[in-house]
Amino acid sequence: MSRVMNIFLMLIRLLVVVMLILGIIIWTGNADVLINIHMLIGILTVLCLWVFAILYARAPGGDWGLAIGAIVLGIVVAIVGSMQRQWLVGSAHWVIQVIHLLLGLSIIGIAEAMGGRIRRQAKVVEVQAR
Repeated sequence: MSRVMNIFLMLIRLLVVVMLILGIIIWTGNADVLINIHMLIGILTVLCLWVFAILYARAPGGDWGLAIGAIVLGIVVAIVGSMQRQWLVGSAHWVIQVIHLLLGLSIIGIAEAMGGRIRRQAKVVEVQAR
């Protein structure tokens, strides 16, 4: 995996952890003031995912299908995240919050899947070069 891809993967990992921590703090009702920061970091996370997906698709062994899936996932996470306050308002709102959490966690899953594929492909190319 290229150095740039490695940086983006590490950045996605870091941002998702920060998002989880902020999300839990917000979810427990202890800091609504953090919502805008959470949203800003969420936007950065989605942008990093998109860049990583494009780098992945263009790398040897990458594939546009998974990359497009990651881009669509980023769009869905952004829509659900920005609109969740308006959906299922009231006692059922936790359903949207859980969906948003699971979608957010899937960002790290798809990024790790792309990173793993590139690492495996690099090992195959290395073995073939010997």
